[in-house]
Amino acid sequence: MGKTLTGFHLKVIGVISMVFDHLLQFFSFLGVPGWFGWIGRIAAPIFLFESSEGFIHTSNRRKYMFRLLLGFWIMGILNGILNAYFSTGGLIINNIFGMLFLGTVYMQSMDYFKQKQIGKGLLWFIVPLLISALPLVVFSSPDILSNPAILIGFQIFNLIVPSLMMTEGGFLFVLLAVAFYLFHGKKWLQISAIGVVALISAASYNFQELFGVNHQWMMILAAIPIVLYNGEKGRGMRNFFYIFYPAHIAIFAIISFFMQR
Repeated sequence: MGKTLTGFHLKVIGVISMVFDHLLQFFSFLGVPGWFGWIGRIAAPIFLFESSEGFIHTSNRRKYMFRLLLGFWIMGILNGILNAYFSTGGLIINNIFGMLFLGTVYMQSMDYFKQKQIGKGLLWFIVPLLISALPLVVFSSPDILSNPAILIGFQIFNLIVPSLMMTEGGFLFVLLAVAFYLFHGKKWLQISAIGVVALISAASYNFQELFGVNHQWMMILAAIPIVLYNGEKGRGMRNFFYIFYPAHIAIFAIISFFMQR
Protein backbone atom coordinates (compact mmCIF):
# COMPACT_ATOMS: atom_id res chain seq x y z
CA MET A 1 0.00 0.00 0.00
CA GLY A 2 1.46 3.35 -1.03
CA LYS A 3 1.97 5.91 1.71
CA THR A 4 0.75 9.19 0.27
CA LEU A 5 -0.34 11.39 3.18
CA THR A 6 1.89 13.96 4.89
CA GLY A 7 1.41 15.41 8.35
CA PHE A 8 -0.34 18.36 6.70
CA HIS A 9 -2.87 16.02 5.08
CA LEU A 10 -3.52 14.28 8.40
CA LYS A 11 -4.19 17.60 10.11
CA VAL A 12 -6.60 18.64 7.35
CA ILE A 13 -8.47 15.34 7.72
CA GLY A 14 -8.52 15.83 11.50
CA VAL A 15 -9.85 19.38 11.20
CA ILE A 16 -12.62 18.36 8.77
CA SER A 17 -13.59 15.47 11.03
CA MET A 18 -13.64 17.77 14.05
CA VAL A 19 -15.88 20.28 12.27
CA PHE A 20 -18.41 17.54 11.51
CA ASP A 21 -18.41 16.55 15.18
CA HIS A 22 -18.92 20.10 16.41
CA LEU A 23 -21.65 20.81 13.88
CA LEU A 24 -23.56 17.96 15.52
CA GLN A 25 -22.72 19.26 19.00
CA PHE A 26 -23.93 22.81 18.41
CA PHE A 27 -26.64 22.35 15.78
CA SER A 28 -28.36 19.08 16.62
CA PHE A 29 -31.57 21.11 17.10
CA LEU A 30 -31.57 21.67 13.33
CA GLY A 31 -31.67 17.94 12.70
CA VAL A 32 -27.98 17.45 11.96
CA PRO A 33 -27.67 13.68 11.41
CA GLY A 34 -25.98 11.50 14.01
CA TRP A 35 -23.46 10.19 11.51
CA PHE A 36 -21.69 13.55 11.72
CA GLY A 37 -20.54 12.27 15.11
CA TRP A 38 -19.27 9.06 13.52
CA ILE A 39 -16.99 11.11 11.27
CA GLY A 40 -15.90 13.14 14.27
CA ARG A 41 -14.54 10.09 16.08
CA ILE A 42 -11.37 10.02 13.97
CA ALA A 43 -10.27 13.55 14.93
CA ALA A 44 -8.77 12.86 18.37
CA PRO A 45 -6.62 9.86 17.34
CA ILE A 46 -5.26 11.81 14.38
CA PHE A 47 -4.35 14.84 16.48
CA LEU A 48 -2.81 12.62 19.16
CA PHE A 49 -0.75 10.85 16.50
CA GLU A 50 0.36 14.18 15.06
CA SER A 51 1.25 15.47 18.53
CA SER A 52 3.55 12.48 19.03
CA GLU A 53 5.19 13.16 15.66
CA GLY A 54 5.52 16.84 16.49
CA PHE A 55 7.01 16.08 19.91
CA ILE A 56 9.60 13.77 18.36
CA HIS A 57 10.67 16.14 15.60
CA THR A 58 10.40 19.55 17.27
CA SER A 59 13.64 21.41 17.93
CA ASN A 60 12.34 22.70 21.27
CA ARG A 61 10.07 20.40 23.26
CA ARG A 62 9.46 22.89 26.05
CA LYS A 63 8.17 25.51 23.60
CA TYR A 64 6.03 22.86 21.92
CA MET A 65 4.49 21.90 25.26
CA PHE A 66 4.03 25.53 26.28
CA ARG A 67 2.06 26.25 23.09
CA LEU A 68 -0.31 23.43 24.00
CA LEU A 69 -0.59 24.70 27.58
CA LEU A 70 -1.26 28.23 26.31
CA GLY A 71 -3.97 26.82 24.05
CA PHE A 72 -5.47 25.09 27.10
CA TRP A 73 -5.55 28.38 29.04
CA ILE A 74 -7.11 30.29 26.14
CA MET A 75 -9.80 27.65 25.65
CA GLY A 76 -10.54 27.60 29.37
CA ILE A 77 -11.16 31.35 29.37
CA LEU A 78 -13.14 31.15 26.12
CA ASN A 79 -15.33 28.34 27.45
CA GLY A 80 -16.04 30.42 30.54
CA ILE A 81 -17.14 33.38 28.41
CA LEU A 82 -19.30 31.21 26.14
CA ASN A 83 -20.96 29.48 29.09
CA ALA A 84 -21.61 32.80 30.81
CA TYR A 85 -23.02 34.74 27.87
CA PHE A 86 -23.95 32.32 25.09
CA SER A 87 -25.23 29.24 26.89
CA THR A 88 -28.08 27.24 25.38
CA GLY A 89 -28.38 24.93 28.37
CA GLY A 90 -25.48 22.55 27.80
CA LEU A 91 -22.03 23.13 29.26
CA ILE A 92 -19.29 23.93 26.74
CA ILE A 93 -16.09 22.20 27.85
CA ASN A 94 -14.31 21.65 24.52
CA ASN A 95 -10.57 21.80 25.12
CA ILE A 96 -8.44 19.39 23.10
CA PHE A 97 -5.28 21.19 24.20
CA GLY A 98 -5.40 19.71 27.71
CA MET A 99 -5.41 16.19 26.31
CA LEU A 100 -2.56 16.97 23.91
CA PHE A 101 -0.51 18.68 26.62
CA LEU A 102 -0.85 15.80 29.08
CA GLY A 103 0.10 13.41 26.30
CA THR A 104 3.39 15.27 25.83
CA VAL A 105 3.98 15.33 29.60
CA TYR A 106 3.91 11.54 29.65
CA MET A 107 5.96 11.33 26.45
CA GLN A 108 8.63 13.36 28.23
CA SER A 109 8.33 11.09 31.26
CA MET A 110 8.93 8.04 29.07
CA ASP A 111 11.90 9.79 27.49
CA TYR A 112 13.47 10.41 30.89
CA PHE A 113 13.06 6.73 31.73
CA LYS A 114 14.76 5.81 28.44
CA GLN A 115 17.65 8.11 29.37
CA LYS A 116 17.93 6.40 32.80
CA GLN A 117 16.90 9.66 34.50
CA ILE A 118 14.57 7.77 36.81
CA GLY A 119 13.97 10.63 39.25
CA LYS A 120 12.80 13.02 36.55
CA GLY A 121 10.78 10.29 34.89
CA LEU A 122 8.95 9.50 38.12
CA LEU A 123 8.35 13.20 38.81
CA TRP A 124 6.77 13.79 35.41
CA PHE A 125 4.77 10.57 35.78
CA ILE A 126 3.46 11.02 39.32
CA VAL A 127 2.68 14.76 39.50
CA PRO A 128 -0.17 14.63 36.93
CA LEU A 129 -1.65 11.67 38.83
CA LEU A 130 -1.60 13.63 42.09
CA ILE A 131 -3.19 16.63 40.38
CA SER A 132 -5.85 14.35 38.90
CA ALA A 133 -6.72 13.03 42.36
CA LEU A 134 -7.68 16.53 43.50
CA PRO A 135 -11.23 16.43 42.00
CA LEU A 136 -11.87 13.18 43.88
CA VAL A 137 -10.93 14.87 47.15
CA VAL A 138 -13.04 17.94 46.40
CA PHE A 139 -16.20 16.14 45.30
CA SER A 140 -16.03 13.53 48.07
CA SER A 141 -15.99 16.08 50.88
CA PRO A 142 -19.28 17.82 51.86
CA ASP A 143 -17.32 20.41 53.85
CA ILE A 144 -15.30 21.41 50.79
CA LEU A 145 -18.35 21.46 48.52
CA SER A 146 -20.12 23.81 50.92
CA ASN A 147 -17.22 26.29 50.95
CA PRO A 148 -17.59 28.79 48.05
CA ALA A 149 -14.03 30.10 48.40
CA ILE A 150 -12.54 26.61 48.04
CA LEU A 151 -14.78 25.82 45.07
CA ILE A 152 -13.74 29.02 43.31
CA GLY A 153 -10.11 28.19 44.01
CA PHE A 154 -10.64 24.70 42.62
CA GLN A 155 -12.20 26.12 39.45
CA ILE A 156 -9.29 28.52 38.97
CA PHE A 157 -6.84 25.68 39.53
CA ASN A 158 -8.58 23.57 36.87
CA LEU A 159 -8.40 26.54 34.51
CA ILE A 160 -4.63 26.69 34.94
CA VAL A 161 -3.58 23.04 35.33
CA PRO A 162 -4.81 20.24 33.01
CA SER A 163 -6.04 17.14 34.84
CA LEU A 164 -6.33 13.55 33.66
CA MET A 165 -9.72 13.36 35.37
CA MET A 166 -11.12 16.52 33.81
CA THR A 167 -9.50 16.70 30.38
CA GLU A 168 -11.39 16.04 27.17
CA GLY A 169 -10.91 12.40 26.19
CA GLY A 170 -9.71 11.39 29.65
CA PHE A 171 -6.76 9.23 30.59
CA LEU A 172 -7.44 6.66 27.84
CA PHE A 173 -6.61 9.17 25.12
CA VAL A 174 -3.52 10.31 27.01
CA LEU A 175 -2.42 6.66 27.09
CA LEU A 176 -3.04 6.48 23.35
CA ALA A 177 -0.77 9.48 22.81
CA VAL A 178 1.98 7.76 24.81
CA ALA A 179 1.50 4.55 22.82
CA PHE A 180 1.94 6.50 19.58
CA TYR A 181 5.18 7.90 20.99
CA LEU A 182 6.57 4.60 22.30
CA PHE A 183 5.67 2.76 19.08
CA HIS A 184 7.04 5.45 16.77
CA GLY A 185 7.99 3.90 13.44
CA LYS A 186 6.05 0.71 14.26
CA LYS A 187 2.84 1.54 12.45
CA TRP A 188 0.95 -1.67 13.16
CA LEU A 189 1.61 -1.41 16.88
CA GLN A 190 0.28 2.14 16.76
CA ILE A 191 -2.82 0.94 14.92
CA SER A 192 -3.24 -1.85 17.47
CA ALA A 193 -3.20 0.78 20.23
CA ILE A 194 -6.10 2.59 18.54
CA GLY A 195 -7.92 -0.74 18.33
CA VAL A 196 -7.44 -1.44 22.04
CA VAL A 197 -8.76 2.00 23.06
CA ALA A 198 -11.67 1.63 20.61
CA LEU A 199 -12.53 -1.77 22.10
CA ILE A 200 -12.41 -0.44 25.66
CA SER A 201 -14.62 2.47 24.62
CA ALA A 202 -17.16 0.13 23.02
CA ALA A 203 -17.17 -2.21 26.02
CA SER A 204 -17.87 0.66 28.40
CA TYR A 205 -21.37 1.11 26.93
CA ASN A 206 -24.22 -1.07 25.73
CA PHE A 207 -23.10 -3.04 22.67
CA GLN A 208 -26.62 -2.62 21.28
CA GLU A 209 -25.92 1.09 20.85
CA LEU A 210 -22.81 0.75 18.67
CA PHE A 211 -24.33 2.98 16.01
CA GLY A 212 -26.12 5.22 18.51
CA VAL A 213 -24.68 6.84 21.62
CA ASN A 214 -21.88 4.25 21.77
CA HIS A 215 -19.97 5.25 18.65
CA GLN A 216 -16.57 6.18 20.10
CA TRP A 217 -15.27 2.83 18.78
CA MET A 218 -15.42 4.35 15.28
CA MET A 219 -12.15 6.05 16.14
CA ILE A 220 -10.60 2.88 14.69
CA LEU A 221 -11.23 4.42 11.26
CA ALA A 222 -8.41 6.86 12.02
CA ALA A 223 -6.13 3.90 11.30
CA ILE A 224 -6.69 4.41 7.56
CA PRO A 225 -5.08 7.86 7.18
CA ILE A 226 -2.42 6.98 9.77
CA VAL A 227 -1.40 3.88 7.79
CA LEU A 228 -1.15 6.09 4.70
CA TYR A 229 1.11 8.59 6.49
CA ASN A 230 4.50 8.80 4.78
CA GLY A 231 6.46 10.34 7.66
CA GLU A 232 6.82 13.75 6.00
CA LYS A 233 5.65 16.98 7.62
CA GLY A 234 4.24 18.57 4.47
CA ARG A 235 3.01 22.14 4.52
CA GLY A 236 3.13 23.84 7.90
CA MET A 237 -0.19 24.77 9.50
CA ARG A 238 0.74 25.06 13.18
CA ASN A 239 -0.63 28.56 13.68
CA PHE A 240 -3.77 27.74 11.69
CA PHE A 241 -4.81 25.00 14.10
CA TYR A 242 -4.08 27.06 17.22
CA ILE A 243 -6.30 29.83 15.81
CA PHE A 244 -8.94 27.71 14.09
CA TYR A 245 -9.80 25.50 17.06
CA PRO A 246 -10.95 28.23 19.48
CA ALA A 247 -12.34 30.36 16.65
CA HIS A 248 -14.66 27.71 15.24
CA ILE A 249 -15.89 26.71 18.73
CA ALA A 250 -16.73 30.35 19.49
CA ILE A 251 -18.40 30.94 16.12
CA PHE A 252 -20.50 27.77 16.34
CA ALA A 253 -21.52 28.47 19.95
CA ILE A 254 -22.54 32.08 19.26
CA ILE A 255 -24.47 31.24 16.08
CA SER A 256 -26.23 28.38 17.89
CA PHE A 257 -27.13 30.72 20.76
CA PHE A 258 -28.76 33.35 18.55
CA MET A 259 -30.56 30.75 16.44
CA GLN A 260 -32.20 29.31 19.56
CA ARG A 261 -33.25 32.60 21.16
